[in-house]
Amino acid sequence: MAMCANLMEVNVETQEYEPLAAKSVTSKDAKTWKIQLQDDWTFQDGSPVVASSFVDAWNKTATGSNAWQGNAYFTVFEGYKDLNPTDGSKPTTDKLSGVKVIDDKNIEVTLKAPNADFPMLLSTNALCPLPKQAFSDPEGYEANPISNGPYQFTSWDHNVEIVMTKWDGFKGAQGFSGGADKLVGKIYTAIDAAYTDMVAGNLDMIRAVPASMITKGKSQLGDDAVYPMSIGSAQQTLQFPEYVEELKNPDLRKAISMSIDREAIAKSLLEGQATASDALVPPSLASYREGSCDSCTFDPEGAKKLLEKAGGFDGTLYIEFGGTTYQQLVQVISKQIQDNLGIKVQMKPMLGTELEARRNGKKLEGAVFGGWGWAYKSPDQFLSQYETGGDGNATSGYSNPAVDKLIKEARAVQDPTKAGEVYAAAEAEIMKDMPSIPLFIPADPGLHSKCAVMNDSQGDLQYYRAGYAC
Repeated sequence: MAMCANLMEVNVETQEYEPLAAKSVTSKDAKTWKIQLQDDWTFQDGSPVVASSFVDAWNKTATGSNAWQGNAYFTVFEGYKDLNPTDGSKPTTDKLSGVKVIDDKNIEVTLKAPNADFPMLLSTNALCPLPKQAFSDPEGYEANPISNGPYQFTSWDHNVEIVMTKWDGFKGAQGFSGGADKLVGKIYTAIDAAYTDMVAGNLDMIRAVPASMITKGKSQLGDDAVYPMSIGSAQQTLQFPEYVEELKNPDLRKAISMSIDREAIAKSLLEGQATASDALVPPSLASYREGSCDSCTFDPEGAKKLLEKAGGFDGTLYIEFGGTTYQQLVQVISKQIQDNLGIKVQMKPMLGTELEARRNGKKLEGAVFGGWGWAYKSPDQFLSQYETGGDGNATSGYSNPAVDKLIKEARAVQDPTKAGEVYAAAEAEIMKDMPSIPLFIPADPGLHSKCAVMNDSQGDLQYYRAGYAC
């Protein structure tokens, strides 16, 4: 993020998406897009940033057999399926048919269907440009990467720290950069060790700090050390895999939801560093409708009646989750469900890699606690989880033709307000089946030293955009 200048990016001074490496991004129908690049931009090695710098990187990333992390971001492009055959065969091409290099300064992109969010998609890391060296000498590039953004790579002491320095050749405005001459990203295995370093004056910033650490931080570092996020961009949920037969009944799912006292948990355990969620999207999005989840209100008696309507539940409700960060939160949720519904609940903590493997292999045995946030600010970033085969759909596997139709329709609407109305209709349809229980909108605050002035971009704290007062 510190090294790459995307075609589009959020300006932290305006909090709006603006062209960065692009001079313009335009479309008449939201399906075919014309991208014009800025003049005279270069990579940090002095080589020019041209149309092929983006297109070659996109083709490489979109080819499934390369197993590059950003592959899923290209599902909306025409030709994606040809690079990702589902029958296990090898692709017959290595290029997205929907992407054309017109000349060094111009790219034309055709999507599978109209998508008004495309300019925001161009702000994601998966669509960063790559210099020729990344293809001619990939191992050398990985050891010493270069890009076109505000900071350049200096050194990497594995498992200890990564050092970057300000690049004088960056042509973007200050709203896309930061005030540090050097950034040292220190690597920790646990946040407690990072906090100890901050108290000792050896660290300037920590992001996504647990609620208990915020209280301690205010006491030891002062109230001014806490950086509150201006936009809630994440959500915690409990999702139900569709293939777990004993959890398929919507009334059972709604009963589980109503048995959880979100307000009490947010106030006590989470110490006010989260708010109760009552929709499948956070309130910061255009499609948000207050109370769209009518079974998100704590009602233990109503929950018992719904459980009875669903035919009861005789087995064990497993709640699977990755890592140890949310152990205490899941424990409290589990106890409330068990106490208020009278059913047996068992937590199944595991490594994040194991949970991912179980999710991808359809081996999940119960509900899954987890978080989700946007890569760019759009209701689609949350609701596509419930589109057949959509981004994030691997957990629930939910599929509903009516929902698919509405989400596709919403993407084509270029007016955000009108699009929000269609997304809201899609959410209402999803809530009938409740494949996911909305739980909390975490505040995700950060901690910073007196000298470090944090900046956030659409709900994401970004170190490389920080300012310095000392």
